[in-house]
Amino acid sequence: MEKTREEAELEANSVFRQKVEMSYQRMENPGCHVVDASPSREKVLQTVLSLIQNSFNEP
Repeated sequence: MEKTREEAELEANSVFRQKVEMSYQRMENPGCHVVDASPSREKVLQTVLSLIQNSFNEP
């Protein structure tokens, strides 16, 4: 699968990647959840769906 320009930039420039990661970590209303995308697609999907379901079950 071909990488996007953005994916290539994140891979090549570690300082830029760190800045992007910090920006996502600081997000609020709604916040961001970091999801490990290295497992199978099915496992990643299950993880994401679980996070979504849990966010609707919070008081």
